[in-house]
Amino acid sequence: MTKFLQRLNQLDKELNNDRIHKQVSEINNIVAYVDKKVPIEEAPEHLGFYPDEVEELIYSIGVDKKAQINAMNHLLNSVRQFLSLKYGIWSLPNLKTAKLISETFNVKSVLEIMAGNAYWSKTFQEVGVEAIATDSLEWAKTSTTGRDYFTKVEDLDAVSAIKRYRDIDLIICSWSPNFGHSDLDVVNAWKDYSHHSKLLFIGEKEGATNSPEFWQQMNFVSSKEMKKINHSFESYDFIDEKVYEIEKI
Repeated sequence: MTKFLQRLNQLDKELNNDRIHKQVSEINNIVAYVDKKVPIEEAPEHLGFYPDEVEELIYSIGVDKKAQINAMNHLLNSVRQFLSLKYGIWSLPNLKTAKLISETFNVKSVLEIMAGNAYWSKTFQEVGVEAIATDSLEWAKTSTTGRDYFTKVEDLDAVSAIKRYRDIDLIICSWSPNFGHSDLDVVNAWKDYSHHSKLLFIGEKEGATNSPEFWQQMNFVSSKEMKKINHSFESYDFIDEKVYEIEKI
């Protein structure tokens, strides 16, 4: 994974283009924050170039650099994969979004379930919210990034965590698996045991996260507040990642 950054910065020097350099600087900034286990301030702008933009770059930089430009674009489009393999994080939280969520829902306490390395919990802590991170930690047994936590993670499966911390203000689940029905189990436990909390899922609708049944069966809250939250959390790549509030009916 070190080679990813080495190659990225090497190509940046070779291509010597302001548009490319801006994106490479953004990635280096993200990595610097993640290395220190602190959250970034705001969501990064979109990384990578669309096909027509690639053609513009080839025209302006030179057709002799086409291979390097395509290689660079591949790297720019692989940042999420790099972060997942290097740090065990799939979602990239930011302080602005965490603060908006806490203010919108008047949140003093957050329970993160299926937390992984608990980057979201760390981000909420940084904006003054009491955050409890929980995970069954099964994935950590075989992952090279297992237990590389951003903050303390309690060994609890999602349903058990909801039962234990039922008086929490907000439950948040980022990148629930797109197989099985753990997400539906979470919603049912929330309805049964946590009567006054809000429930947010972070992921890609009918895509990289959550079960097909989840997207078919759930009712999501559509409000100007949620639009504002998602405006602060616009996806930086081809994954259409959003924050979804579950309606309790």
